[in-house]
Amino acid sequence: MSRLEESLNINAQASREARILARRKRIQERLATAHQGESSGGKEGEKKEEVGKGKQQIIESKRRLYRVKHRTEQDVTSVRIGGDEREQQHRINEEKTRQELRAKLLAEAEQSARNNASVAMRWADLFSIEVPQDLYDEIEKQRQACERIINSKDKLIADIKTELKKKDDEFVKTLKRQAENIDTLLQYMSRQFVEMQSAYKNELEEIENAFLQERSDLLDSNRGEIQELFDKRSKLEQDFMDRYLSTVENYQQQLEALRIADAEDYHILKIRLETDIQNLEQHLEAMRATYQLNTEKLDYNYRVLVERDHENQTTINQQKRKISRQRDVLSSLKQRYAESEKKYMEENMKLTDEYKRITEQFKDLQSKFRHFEQVDTNKYNEVFSMKEREVAGVVKQLLQADKVLHEQQLGWDWLPPHESVFTPSLPSSSFAAAKAAQEEGNKEDADEVETEEEIKARMGEAEVQDSLKDPRNNGALSLLCDEAGFLIDAKIRSMLDKLSKDEAGQVKAESVLRSLGVFDGSSFNALMDALTASSTIEMRAKGMTVPARRISGNADGGQVPVLVHPDDVVKRLKAFIEVESTTPARGGIGGAAARVAGVSRRAAEVEQEYWARMSNVINEKGTRVWGVLEKQLEKYKGLLQERSASLSEVESLQHQNTELRALLNQYLTSRINSELVVPPTVLI
Repeated sequence: MSRLEESLNINAQASREARILARRKRIQERLATAHQGESSGGKEGEKKEEVGKGKQQIIESKRRLYRVKHRTEQDVTSVRIGGDEREQQHRINEEKTRQELRAKLLAEAEQSARNNASVAMRWADLFSIEVPQDLYDEIEKQRQACERIINSKDKLIADIKTELKKKDDEFVKTLKRQAENIDTLLQYMSRQFVEMQSAYKNELEEIENAFLQERSDLLDSNRGEIQELFDKRSKLEQDFMDRYLSTVENYQQQLEALRIADAEDYHILKIRLETDIQNLEQHLEAMRATYQLNTEKLDYNYRVLVERDHENQTTINQQKRKISRQRDVLSSLKQRYAESEKKYMEENMKLTDEYKRITEQFKDLQSKFRHFEQVDTNKYNEVFSMKEREVAGVVKQLLQADKVLHEQQLGWDWLPPHESVFTPSLPSSSFAAAKAAQEEGNKEDADEVETEEEIKARMGEAEVQDSLKDPRNNGALSLLCDEAGFLIDAKIRSMLDKLSKDEAGQVKAESVLRSLGVFDGSSFNALMDALTASSTIEMRAKGMTVPARRISGNADGGQVPVLVHPDDVVKRLKAFIEVESTTPARGGIGGAAARVAGVSRRAAEVEQEYWARMSNVINEKGTRVWGVLEKQLEKYKGLLQERSASLSEVESLQHQNTELRALLNQYLTSRINSELVVPPTVLI
């Protein structure tokens, strides 16, 4: 997803840069045209003598009009350029803000994922703690970690709301700035119209005056030139007549010489032509012989063709006999086809009976499933009640210990918790309600499975077929088949080569619709709406609230909607499946399932509330008292252990003292003392 977004951002930025370059190029071309118009003024001044006054005035008028037009267009274009620059800066800031917000979202998602993983890993360690105080400390740490996660989420939500508020304010300012730009643009355009109108009027008058002056000058100059031409023509005619008479005399002399030469050439040509005639007569005789030979060859070819015609007639008769035999084969094949059709009809009846038998088995399996589900529910209720009693006993022991600590150890008055703490969550009643709702739905399904559901299924299938034949849906269906072709069944894909193009397209569309779970007109219309560019299916898939609007394939009054980009078709299909899976079913099985889901959800909430009460039976103050008492008792325990060690040491010393006394008495009463010079008793 992130790579796709980055590529789209890069493409958008590239297209934006291309538009900026094109705009700069157009401005440079206009400036170059203006400079060229100014520089061409000098050259036109040099050719002023060659160009007429009217054309010269037209050139000057065009140049002045272009300058006026360029100046006024610059005023109008300045407004657009300023708006484009502001929009460019706004888009850059918007992209920067979006990237920062996206980075915050990714960072917060990673941090929350790590925190959630840490919290989830520490839950398993809580079950191994048996000391209540340690358990409470760990639970308190878990609660604080959860609060930190929630606070980070709330902070991110606050940042997003602040950004949305800034966007709204910026949108209002943009609308005001756009209104001001439009007013300025209209003012410039009206002023441009007035200036151009007056300029065109003045220039037309000057051009007309220039052409009138040029006309009068041309008339005077043309009259003088025509008179000169008439005089020149008369002189040329006189010279021409003199040359003509001399040329005629020369031609007569040349004709006489040619007559004499042509008489000699005629005599020579006559002799040559007579010789050619004799040669041609000889060639004619040779050609007649050749034609006679060709005639004989053609007669022979004709006889050959007649023989071939007889052979072809014999072949035609054989083919007719073959056709009669093929007709007999065709009649036998038709008879075999009728027998095969009859056999397949019987097989179809057998398969129908088999289908009914399997349907009965499926109903029996459903009843068995409900029976086992009831047994499992009863077992769950029994286990839940047993665990509830055990937890109640443990909580009572905990309260008894808290009472002993308050009254005996601390000498405080102990206040018991409210009796609602031990109120059971009543799972049996919740599951009973769910079971009743499910049994009711099953009963309704059993009553209507052969009537209403079949009618609805047929009606839905007819609606889908009509929608498939609608030419307005051809574009969306073609896009769906091209981008979601992986949903087509393998058997159907192998049959597509044998079908025509239109039939193959319809079969592919039906296969894709079956894979997506589209069996009625409403689902088909929702799918067509999801494939439009203005669809809100992704927002609804994420749980966001969108304005209500019509979702219908023909809601536009015959207009073909704009389709989504092919790269986004798979995402739209995923969002469509998520929305359709979360939409409650209509009546029948869907209604019962919805009721069962609602009752189960309420039961889960009640159970969660009950276990929360059980886990918080000792309030925070009592927990702190337990902690302080535990620390003091630990110190008292250490003191007692020290005294116990001291008593053990004293007892050991007393025992050693007794042993030493006994040994001393033994030494004093020994017989060897009487043999000593100085007995020990004297020293003592």
